[in-house]
Formats: sequence, C-alpha cells, structure tokens
Amino acid sequence: MKYILMLLLASSIYGAGFWTLSGVDKANIYVQNNVAYLKASTVSSFKTTIKQMLEKNAIKTGLQDAPTLMLTLEEIDDDETHYVYIKLQLGEEVTTHRTDASETFAITFEATDFIETDLSELDESILESVEYLMNTFIEQYEDDKE
Repeated sequence: MKYILMLLLASSIYGAGFWTLSGVDKANIYVQNNVAYLKASTVSSFKTTIKQMLEKNAIKTGLQDAPTLMLTLEEIDDDETHYVYIKLQLGEEVTTHRTDASETFAITFEATDFIETDLSELDESILESVEYLMNTFIEQYEDDKE
C-alpha cells in the first residue's frame, strides 16, 4: 500500500510546463515492459503507435545519436486487480551550464500514469494510457514549437 501511495505522489509532482521539447526533431523508441501478463503483440502496438504519432509530427525515428523516448511499464499484481505505473520519458545528452560545462544524460520530458485494471482489460487499458501519455508529449511538443 505504501508503494502505491508513493507512486501516486510521484506521478502528481510533475507539471507539463516544467519540460521543454523545443528543437526535438528525432527520437528513438525504447520500451521496458515489466508487466507479466502483457501480450507481445500489445508491446508491438505501443511501438507502432508511438512511431506513428512521432512521424505524424515530423519527428524522425530510428536514427543514430537521437534522443531516446522511453516507455516504462511497472506492475503491482494484487490477485485479480493489476496496478500499472506507466512512464514516458525523453532522455538525451545535454551540456550543463556550469563553469566546467560537462556533457551528461538527462531526462528532458516525463509524463506518468497510474492505472488500476483487471486481467481481462489489461492490454486495452495500458494501450489507452500510452496513447494518453503520447498525446501529452505531442501537446507539449506543439506548444514548444510555437
């Protein structure tokens, strides 16, 4: 129960205005699935959905040295109910503005969702959440383009 509350708190801390997506023109897609009962075809659907949404917005995919758009799925299984924490992050190499200006890897965008579902609706519920998170990403991207 404490774990669920911590996840809910963590998912509510971040606001869309904190992140910037200006200048993003390419991204590689990476999915980390830690949900035991999720079908492989559903994971493929995630990748396809993400790729289509990126390319529709002129963001190229599959290029070398591109930022990584990571989708992470974590599960808490409680008998018949499944709780899934879904995180979409953009990670990229950035240069700090410190005196020594070092290059580092940073998360430059993050959106999260926490869902409760039963096994019969697991794949559909997670796919809806992924679409929601991608819409959040695209909205932020479009706002930053203006």
